[in-house]
Amino acid sequence: MLKFIEPILHILYLITILIMGGYLVRNSVGNKLYKSFGFFALTLALGDGIYLLPRMYAILTTGIEENMNIIGWGRMGNSIMITILFLMIYDIYSFRYSKNKNIKLEKTLIGLAMIRVILCLLPWNKWFELEPSPLFALLRFIPLGIIGLFLIILIYYHSNKYEDKNFKLIMLATFIALLFAEPRMYFIEGSAVVIQSILRSMSFITIIIVGYKELRDINVLSRF
Repeated sequence: MLKFIEPILHILYLITILIMGGYLVRNSVGNKLYKSFGFFALTLALGDGIYLLPRMYAILTTGIEENMNIIGWGRMGNSIMITILFLMIYDIYSFRYSKNKNIKLEKTLIGLAMIRVILCLLPWNKWFELEPSPLFALLRFIPLGIIGLFLIILIYYHSNKYEDKNFKLIMLATFIALLFAEPRMYFIEGSAVVIQSILRSMSFITIIIVGYKELRDINVLSRF
């Protein structure tokens, strides 16, 4: 019975994100900001699903060790999707403050993302082993850390300038997500990795909830 608990929680988690993401995309007609929140949610569901679905299959069948092949692909895909999520936070920031994208900054962010993706694809990550490489987790984090630092500085500056409490929360969520983006770089194993992964996911969900709540409030007010 216990082996069903984790898959059930994963399914509820993915469904919740998909519901919020679907609402944001459907109800953000003409509003690029909230549509970007919606696509962020759907991308999170896809990225986590790439890893969680193989993991659920393994738990419900012959176990983790016997299914490292599909779990390894899931780990790799999830790591790449996390990179995309941080780039999408930059889009959300740009739409929020009606900022024309800085071409040099955008090229820098995309370049850093490409470096991380290449690092994610290298065999020395040991995705298909029970314990992936902590060293490569640290190497993967370096370009992502620079991307995250740019985002935190930009959001901090403008959220304070415009007294934007919701985006101050997004800045904090981005910081926490970045802090736990690569749990294994801290050379930890087991439950500690799981806890940090949950904290990362909760940080991303916080970003979605900000957009979801704002759009719900706008739609309620627009009825009057």
